[in-house]
Amino acid sequence: MSREALALGQIRSRALRVGLWAVLGGWAALGLILGLLLGPVPIPVPEVVRILLGRWLPVGAVSDPTLAAIVWEVRLPRVVLMALAGAALAGTGAAYQGLFRNPLADPYLIGVAAGANLGALVATALNLPVTLAGRMALPMAAFTGGVLTVALVYRLARVGRGVPLTALLLAGVAVGAILNAISMGLLLGMIGRVAPHRAWIWMLGGYALGGWPSVWGALPYVAVGLGILMVLGRPLDALQFGEEQAAQLGVPVEGVKRLAIGAATLATAGAVAFTGIIGFVGLIAPHLARMLVGPRYPRVLPAAVLIGIALLALADLLGRTLMAPQEIPLTILTALLGGPFFLYLLGHARQGFWF
Repeated sequence: MSREALALGQIRSRALRVGLWAVLGGWAALGLILGLLLGPVPIPVPEVVRILLGRWLPVGAVSDPTLAAIVWEVRLPRVVLMALAGAALAGTGAAYQGLFRNPLADPYLIGVAAGANLGALVATALNLPVTLAGRMALPMAAFTGGVLTVALVYRLARVGRGVPLTALLLAGVAVGAILNAISMGLLLGMIGRVAPHRAWIWMLGGYALGGWPSVWGALPYVAVGLGILMVLGRPLDALQFGEEQAAQLGVPVEGVKRLAIGAATLATAGAVAFTGIIGFVGLIAPHLARMLVGPRYPRVLPAAVLIGIALLALADLLGRTLMAPQEIPLTILTALLGGPFFLYLLGHARQGFWF
């Protein structure tokens, strides 16, 4: 092959990669934009632009203050919170699939969902007054429960100075089952004594605990957790060859595992504390990312984040428009949409597709 042909091939390959990333970014942006435009009260694009820019730039007066309130106080915090949750679940799902070398791994693999669920129910059982502190008690309890559960699982799985991934997985399953049983008992005990309405809504996933306080509450945890995971892309690539081979390549295996688990827990707990348990996003988005950008984790992680943002933004849009004014819980929608799609992938994937 001549040098000219080789250079032309490299240019085409680079152009395809740039185009692919542009499509992924455009898909994520489209989901967020549609979330602002559509709903029980559709708002035209020019009006949304004037509302968003009107606080900083002289773009003309907003024709209807009610529309401005809908955009700033209802839809914008909602789409931002869904974007944070989608990014967190997709990014941590991709990291766990790489860390455990398991295509079925998801963000809740080692008990964060079970711990968050129990924490939310404990906060509900306390029946705190409806103040700002009372409203934030449930997500904060869920976050604390998720983090403490993963810390307990990690401690139980530790063998000497290391943590075998198989032991971590088994400990997560066992602790998760115990905490789920406790949660069910606590939920039954609350019936007739405390109305567990908020806990039920939280468990079904969605925007029930939304608003700007939830956005600012989730943002630092999701940003820090995902930022750390992005740095771990190359070590996760090395771990695909096994821990011994990764160590021979100079990867501090135990340190990478601790950092990945800690960052994934931080991002996942920070997201689900304010949106509830939302399934399938963290399972499907990484596989879609691999289909599009290949198996390298420095590419899979950011691609999964963009896909997760788009998936959850669009799912949330469907949930609040299909049966408006009644909202469909996100857990139901993601399972109904994600389950068949995942089965389709299983049926049509080639042998050895994921790893």
